[in-house]
Amino acid sequence: MKSLVDWTHQRGATLVVALVMLLITTMMGLASIRGTALQERMAGNMYDRSLSFHQAEAALIAGEDTVLGDTWAGKDCTVANADCPPIPPNTFTNDSSGWTRVPLYSVNNDITGAVPQVFIERMGLVGGSHELSVEDSANQLQYGAVGSTPPDAMQYRITARSGTPDPAAERSVVALQVIVKKNL
Repeated sequence: MKSLVDWTHQRGATLVVALVMLLITTMMGLASIRGTALQERMAGNMYDRSLSFHQAEAALIAGEDTVLGDTWAGKDCTVANADCPPIPPNTFTNDSSGWTRVPLYSVNNDITGAVPQVFIERMGLVGGSHELSVEDSANQLQYGAVGSTPPDAMQYRITARSGTPDPAAERSVVALQVIVKKNL
């Protein structure tokens, strides 16, 4: 008597298909977990960079207040043979020589553990400008600017960073720079 199912001709195709489907599903799950973890790290890095950016901006404001308030004590680049590269050479190192800490202007330092710093350089004399730039006005006669010469101005380069870089802390460091002109 012959059975209804002939077991000798079965090859196990269902088992192979099920294992392949399980493998594909597992790979998709792992890829999704890896993508989610990557997005979480990117969001954390953007948050950290944003905090550092705000600290560097606060340091720029401190530098501007220092220059405009006549309390400048920085590097004088007007001296002959002064080494004044576009950014201080120790901007992205943990060397703080020449940098001034500005704790009164610090923001987010309780979160980041860093105090913003500023590096101020005197760049030299440049042409100044009248108050409110009235010499550029078509109606300058009304403001008494005709024939008057604008005063000289001192130009300063202010470089600010969010804090001393610490490779062990793995925190963002943001450096910003601005040129400030102050009438003499």
